[in-house]
Amino acid sequence: MLELSERESTIRDKDKRITDLKKKTQELEKFKFVLDYKIKELKRDIGPRGATIEKLKEQTNKMQQEQLHFRRVFENLGLIVADLKMRMSGLKRELQKLMSSLEEQEDEKKFFKDQVHDSLNNIGDYKKLKKSIIKLYKLYVTEEVKNKKNDDNDGTLEF
Repeated sequence: MLELSERESTIRDKDKRITDLKKKTQELEKFKFVLDYKIKELKRDIGPRGATIEKLKEQTNKMQQEQLHFRRVFENLGLIVADLKMRMSGLKRELQKLMSSLEEQEDEKKFFKDQVHDSLNNIGDYKKLKKSIIKLYKLYVTEEVKNKKNDDNDGTLEF
């Protein structure tokens, strides 16, 4: 009998254990249900965020392409600016040369006017007037003819 009572107590213990395990199983199933629901909620939240992430990635790629484009444009504009600066400095040098040439021509005109004026001061004395006009003629007309001939003979052949 002792054996029987031990078996019965063991059976009761095992039944009790079974009911405890069933209760734990029910609790775990409830917990599983809650976790499954939370997972579904999170997946629902992840979907739109994933789409947002993809849109932002596309936008970032477009912005990077625009940045590369603008960098190239900036570099090209820098080259254009450098070229224009070089042209401007060349034009400034040419302008300085032309200004100095113009000043020289103005000085020559003034000198010529002064000489003509000096010649006209001798208008009362025919011999002095003739002498000063011949001097002007030799100085300006014959020198210009010589200079033109020299310019024409510089590297050109005449037939």
